[in-house]
Amino acid sequence: MERIDDIREAVAGALEARGLNNQQFLREIRDGQRDDGPFMIGALAWDRCLRDANK
Repeated sequence: MERIDDIREAVAGALEARGLNNQQFLREIRDGQRDDGPFMIGALAWDRCLRDANK
């Protein structure tokens, strides 16, 4: 499950870099409580595309 933790951190970090400062929301992303949200779904889909392209 290390990969999902990396993706969660990347999503939260990208949102922070874009100025989102809702710390509770970012913490929920990092803790896996927002895996069904649009940011994580998009990130997971992109990760799958990259993995498939590198086969």
